[in-house]
Amino acid sequence: MPQPTPDADVDWKISILGLEDTEQGRTDRMAFRRLEEWRAARTEISAQELRDRLGNFVATMQGVIASLPQRAGEFRLNEVTFSAEVSARGTVSLLGSGGELAGQAGITFTFSRSDTA
Repeated sequence: MPQPTPDADVDWKISILGLEDTEQGRTDRMAFRRLEEWRAARTEISAQELRDRLGNFVATMQGVIASLPQRAGEFRLNEVTFSAEVSARGTVSLLGSGGELAGQAGITFTFSRSDTA
């Protein structure tokens, strides 16, 4: 099996299995939906497209994290962890902690402060 490399001449594809958004325009696409209303979909997107989307997502989250205070009273913020979901269409979104998403797979990012002291 070939191993992925960052070779620009190769158009690697990544298969994504996720919930299909059957109702365009809904912002609460998973809220209040019964299990029988969910439909799984498998699609493929290019590795470069997913790399770009993840890069944009992480860059945005880094800006959010940078704006957080380093201290809260006598406590110091040393680490921030967040999870992202990749939809069946390859969209990268912040994964909420609501009960309706329990057991869903995603990508977890952990940022730790470097020791500057």
